[in-house]
Amino acid sequence: MTVLVETIDFASRKRQHAERRARREEGLRRTEPARIARLLALAHDLDARIAAGEYQDYADIARQHGFTRARLTQIMNLLVLAPDIQAEILALRAEPGREPMTERELRGVVATPIWAEQRERWATICGSRS
Repeated sequence: MTVLVETIDFASRKRQHAERRARREEGLRRTEPARIARLLALAHDLDARIAAGEYQDYADIARQHGFTRARLTQIMNLLVLAPDIQAEILALRAEPGREPMTERELRGVVATPIWAEQRERWATICGSRS
């Protein structure tokens, strides 16, 4: 006579809850590039594609990607920023749901083409966030 013994592994509710909580906390600690950094990278990519002849102009990009011309102009205006400010923006990281700044906040910085003035305005934005 052969006796078949089967073991069943189960997770208690307490263990399931702890595992779920650990996964959720891990997700909250993970950071990703900030939205403004992704927009700036997009602006650089689109500018390179225009230079390469893939697109004719901003209107062509807007039609093909579903942007309004005004929104595309707002995104492409990020290219006017001083190189050091662009580098800082590209280095920004964000936790899910917690963006460090918005494109709208940068419009005051982009409003002037003079890099020294941009740096002053950038410093006030960064200083007010501390």
